[in-house]
Amino acid sequence: MPAPFAADLCGYRAGKPNTSDSSKPESVELGNCLFEKIGVEEGKESVKIDHIWSHSMRDDLKEKLTATAPHLVVDRERAADDFEQYAHLNALKQLTADDSLEISAALERLQSHLSLEHGQWDAEGAQLVQELSQAVERSNARRRPLLDLLGDESLPRLDIAVHRPSMPEAHSDIPHLVAGLSLKWSLRTDRLQDPRTHGAKMAALRRGRMPHFAAVTMEPRPYFLARLGQGTGDLDCVYHLHLPALVSAVDDFYTGNRSRMKLRDVFHRMVDQRRIRDYDDLVEYLGTL
Repeated sequence: MPAPFAADLCGYRAGKPNTSDSSKPESVELGNCLFEKIGVEEGKESVKIDHIWSHSMRDDLKEKLTATAPHLVVDRERAADDFEQYAHLNALKQLTADDSLEISAALERLQSHLSLEHGQWDAEGAQLVQELSQAVERSNARRRPLLDLLGDESLPRLDIAVHRPSMPEAHSDIPHLVAGLSLKWSLRTDRLQDPRTHGAKMAALRRGRMPHFAAVTMEPRPYFLARLGQGTGDLDCVYHLHLPALVSAVDDFYTGNRSRMKLRDVFHRMVDQRRIRDYDDLVEYLGTL
């Protein structure tokens, strides 16, 4: 079944479907076919997708998971290092913070205190404070090159994050990320790399179990869906917000010549292989985590 909010997000920009590349006639034609299958009213103005979509999807997943997985929390726009498997990335940022100014200030306060307490304090006390100051400087001199050699890895924010409390054996109050979703309403060549790069970095930088990571889209073109979904394991799969309408639109649109029928066959193989899944599949799978 499709996402219940999918039709509300569909609309037209300058008379063309907001799922389509307006500069590509074939993309516009397929978008029109998809909207006809969905039942989008002709001429309906497009809304601002990203903001409304992420809120609608978060609210819908929250509602549905309350019954099947009440232990799960659904958030939007969360940093990966908020969660157990990636908290070490945030720890590294904290480690690189330069605390030399605080230490220098503390030494100055110590000198002032000793002066007030003992008046003109002895040479030995002055020597000890000087040695302490020099030791701090040497420590900082050794620490800085080591920190410079450490990787400065970071992860983009998750459009949708699904998490639960950490297991007791983890001895941590940091939540455990069970799923992360990258939302891409439509796809272009440049947009294809974002979710795949994000997924590859999440796999490489995690400590512990890899969260379920997938892209969610309304893109109708099989070519772009294949470029996103037929990757090398960066994504678990691609979820489509209205797969039933897309299947019908692809079957109607990609006919008449061999190249079109080839795209139709590629699309159906991806559906059969579960590289492209329906929105309901996402809800069902999240309920098992």
